[in-house]
Amino acid sequence: MIKKSHIAAPLVSAVILSSILAGCGNQTATPPSPASSSKSPVTITFWNEMTGPYETALSGEIQQFEKLHPNITVKDVVVPNDAALEPKLLAAVVAGDPPTLSQMNPPWATGFIQTGSLVNLSPFISGPQGFSLAPFYPNMLKPGKWPNGDQYLMPFNLGAAIMYYNKNAFDSAGISTPPKTWTQFAQDASKLSGPGKQAFAITLVHTYPWLAFFDQAGGNFVGSNGMPNKAAFAPNGPGVKALTLWSNMVKNGSAILTHGYASQTDFANETSFILIGTTGFYPYLQQAVGNKFTIAEAPLPGNIKQATSLFGGYLGMFSKASPAQQQAGFAFIKYLTSKAGQTYWMEHSEGYLPVRSDVAAEASQFLSTHPAQQVSLSVLNTAIAEPKVAW
Repeated sequence: MIKKSHIAAPLVSAVILSSILAGCGNQTATPPSPASSSKSPVTITFWNEMTGPYETALSGEIQQFEKLHPNITVKDVVVPNDAALEPKLLAAVVAGDPPTLSQMNPPWATGFIQTGSLVNLSPFISGPQGFSLAPFYPNMLKPGKWPNGDQYLMPFNLGAAIMYYNKNAFDSAGISTPPKTWTQFAQDASKLSGPGKQAFAITLVHTYPWLAFFDQAGGNFVGSNGMPNKAAFAPNGPGVKALTLWSNMVKNGSAILTHGYASQTDFANETSFILIGTTGFYPYLQQAVGNKFTIAEAPLPGNIKQATSLFGGYLGMFSKASPAQQQAGFAFIKYLTSKAGQTYWMEHSEGYLPVRSDVAAEASQFLSTHPAQQVSLSVLNTAIAEPKVAW
């Protein structure tokens, strides 16, 4: 195993969580006024899954923030991955002892919001100590916004799925450019495959590779009435078409189903040559591959439309926090998502995208030496987030 970037954890059931926390009631938090905000020391806890080089980058962010806010101490609690973080958060909420802030995926937030466990950030954002949402990428903001327009989550560590490929293997097979269509993708995979080598390693631990192909086939989980779109999974629908492409590749020996992070290991060991992942994969692949071969990046091949998936972590604040902790927690969110905070995060994590367009606009020199982020930014306008509704 090389390294976990994101794990697709099961959705938190809003119904189950609501029944567990029925006695808690909904809480509508309002930001403490600056006048009521104490300058006394305050400690906030931040749960996250930033391990390895990302833990180092986040530690740097925290140090910068604490210099600017000497009265605030950030207690950094690192959890290995999504699969561990989601149940840990659920257990903490049920026990009435959640952190001040946590990294989370939008689908988890549904139950937390319905039970009043998460703070609505909109009053903070529009308040006197708030900030403008104009510089943020709209499709990154959208997953953290609920139908009534309230912003409960702010984007933090996100990436758009792209294709990593072994350029040396492509050159040896006479493939001069990465595939742009599903047909080319399947044909190239066949050329690259042979005994003990299946070009495309399909990981079953992540949802976003399949979601990207589902979207490319014209898929939409939500119908015009706001309910589940049954047509998406009709016999000839986009869901089946996306799965059929992969199924046929497995049958003809040009793809292999893998578990956990074996797809990354196969890629580094040169038993596969195509890998679909977010920019979060980049620093780990670079370390694992070393100088064995050239890693190249490209947009995913398209079918009916060009699309990719958006995946990563958002920042949420829990309503159990005291008014002083909420004020401090919002200051931390404000810093992490600021132009300065996001510039530092992009340059030091070397794997995630900035969530603001004003950062990317001034990062041409950095992006010229970081092709994964450059390619991911180039397809960001086609990136679609996973659905956050419980069904």
